[in-house]
Amino acid sequence: MNSKERILARLRHGRASSPATPYDAGGSPAETPVQLDIDSMIQALEAAHATVFRLPAKDWPNHLAGLAKEREWTRWWIGRDEAGKTWQNREPNSPATLFTDWDTQKHDLFDNAQVALSQAQGGITETGTLIVESHSNVPRTLSLVPPVHIVIVHESTLVATLQQALDQYGPGKMPTNLIFISGPSKTADIQQTLAYGAHGPKELVVYLCTAED
Repeated sequence: MNSKERILARLRHGRASSPATPYDAGGSPAETPVQLDIDSMIQALEAAHATVFRLPAKDWPNHLAGLAKEREWTRWWIGRDEAGKTWQNREPNSPATLFTDWDTQKHDLFDNAQVALSQAQGGITETGTLIVESHSNVPRTLSLVPPVHIVIVHESTLVATLQQALDQYGPGKMPTNLIFISGPSKTADIQQTLAYGAHGPKELVVYLCTAED
């Protein structure tokens, strides 16, 4: 008997002497409904080093304009989404660059972009996660390259769990790319030292927009 045969013999002997028995899980445990908790979402985002402003939807452009002046943000990049259009209307003379063509704009994006502005299509309160759909009007690169990423999200689009978020995308409705953002880009690959901005924006600013006046 060679070594291979001896190993197989031991395996067969072990299986015969102690046959596996099916595990009785006692049925599926009942799922506890998760409530929509916006305060928890804010806490989760802030714990991940995001900056969150919660204010009426009509107020975010003016608030952001003040923040931009304070932070001296001048090189803006936007997409053709709701947030980009609102910002252009608020700042018609703003030097914001509309990202429309990768081939001709990529060098400028990587070399000069300071701030990107995006519209989130939803959010998950349980995990403090923003959901951004990327497509030709809002390329994924826009949320990855500039060192500061500002995201606008309406509270009316929030859900409690990831499952509820995915349930909104039925057959044929899933976009080619969904971006889940729960904080600035960070890594601890090198000597387990946490560093921000290694693979994406080092700063995330979230405008959580309420419907009330």
